[in-house]
Amino acid sequence: MARSISRLRQPTLVMPGNNDTVDIEDLAAELALQDGVGRILAITADREDQAGDVRLCGYSLHQLRAPGVCVDMIAARPHSMGGASLSFPDYMRDTYAIDSLEDSAARLRALVDAAEAEDLVFVAHNGPTGLGDEPHAIWGCDFKPGGGDWGDPDLAQAIDHAHSIGKRVLAVVAGHMHLETRQGVERPWRVERNGVLYVNSARVPRIFAGDDDTYRHHLVMRISAGGVEIEEVLLAGSERG
Repeated sequence: MARSISRLRQPTLVMPGNNDTVDIEDLAAELALQDGVGRILAITADREDQAGDVRLCGYSLHQLRAPGVCVDMIAARPHSMGGASLSFPDYMRDTYAIDSLEDSAARLRALVDAAEAEDLVFVAHNGPTGLGDEPHAIWGCDFKPGGGDWGDPDLAQAIDHAHSIGKRVLAVVAGHMHLETRQGVERPWRVERNGVLYVNSARVPRIFAGDDDTYRHHLVMRISAGGVEIEEVLLAGSERG
């Protein structure tokens, strides 16, 4: 996967998720106990073989500039498994100097403060809290009795902070929570609230067989002076060339 990503020719940011682990035993330990020890596989690529600009992101600020468009994109906490605990705490401490969700929220607020643009877009592995606690909510918990809000509280705090200092949050794009719940209910893949477009891109499987071809699911977001638009795109295998 890392080698495939490294061959992309367009500037590319990779947000590491909770499955980027060395082996399934470490992931299973994290699923059973979120404050357990986990080691993450860092996506690396030989820069001499790269045709494009492919970088890992997380706790990082990226400028998006085009005629009539001035937007800063904030890459939020990587490797999140959701919920009220810091996932993979040892790795997060060693790699990002993050010891708690409070540390993470402070780091994200600092990125908001550092953004030059008035318009922001957040990209994360998991979405924020505050969008529903039903199992079929956009980031609701569908694997525990009673459901619950499984979003990231540090991301929600960063979004609130952006609003409090007069920034406009155009969109928050994340995934992690599969759109089809364990109860067989389809989550909404987009929700608009208080002028912010929240998008969950976790359609699983992303590559699937149709009646006549194999398809790959993508989301395309267009940013303009008027705001953001986003649509689903299915790319057929015969169109990939």
